[in-house]
Amino acid sequence: MLTQARITFRLHRFTLLAVAAMLLLASVAALIVAARLHATGATPECLASWRGLPFGGSATTDCQRRASEFYSINSAWASPLMGAIGGLAPLAGLLAGAALVAREIEDRTASVAWSLATSRTRWLVGRVAPVAALLLGLFAIAAFSATELQRARQPSIDPLLSFDNASSRGLEVVAIGMLVFAVAVLVGAVLGRVLPALITSAVIGVLLVGGVFISQQAWLPSQADIVDFRSAEAQQGGALYIDQVIRLSSGELRSMMEFQFDENTDGTVTGLPAGATIVGIVVPGSRHPFVDTVLAAVMAAISAALLALTAFVVRRRRPS
Repeated sequence: MLTQARITFRLHRFTLLAVAAMLLLASVAALIVAARLHATGATPECLASWRGLPFGGSATTDCQRRASEFYSINSAWASPLMGAIGGLAPLAGLLAGAALVAREIEDRTASVAWSLATSRTRWLVGRVAPVAALLLGLFAIAAFSATELQRARQPSIDPLLSFDNASSRGLEVVAIGMLVFAVAVLVGAVLGRVLPALITSAVIGVLLVGGVFISQQAWLPSQADIVDFRSAEAQQGGALYIDQVIRLSSGELRSMMEFQFDENTDGTVTGLPAGATIVGIVVPGSRHPFVDTVLAAVMAAISAALLALTAFVVRRRRPS
């Protein structure tokens, strides 16, 4: 296995070094920006009072200076970096996976490699396992760095109990990256050409990841609470807001578009049927670890299935 790993890293050293460099640089940059946000000294109380200034709030001159610097760094550096990390993980999986099998077939060296190997499955494991382990480590570093960046961006909210930017940090970054990697390895084995495999894998990866998230949106309401739209639960930081609806006195939920009503300056609502109230459908941030784990587990299962299918393709495929 060690010999296989050395051969794999030597054959794909440029791609793997490039992938490692971009993920590590992004991770280091995220930690540096997080440190800069902490260094502003803007406390959660200061940020809240600064945001309240247009609505009659108050903030000291020192607080205004710190908050202004905080949000300047956040908009110029932190927000783009968070999005970049979310995009780099699947890009890394795509680049690292597409050529693992496809290059051997395209260069017509697969017949020799497969004839010398004990079995094609063992050969595939020797190719995929070292790269997958490297990617898992890199994704874990990126996920940790992005989580720390999110912690600095929202100092009043625990990022582990928040849905904010969830797809750009934590388990989801690792799961998405590995899912795209598995897609790329399979497509490369089927097509046997690196460039077509890159293009096709990118399309399939986007569709597959998008399908998982669409399925998640259909499942999330089962994890939601129904709360008064003015309650603390509805305004909780880190919670995932799904919808706002009308709850009739019978308990039935109806769309707000079905009613004509007015919200008065004192907060009361007129024009609704007797006993009806406006409620929010909200997944509290405390359920984020469970939702995150379920989503990552689903993606991991799909990735495992794709790699198992790759083994079947490699066993059945002609070398050229």
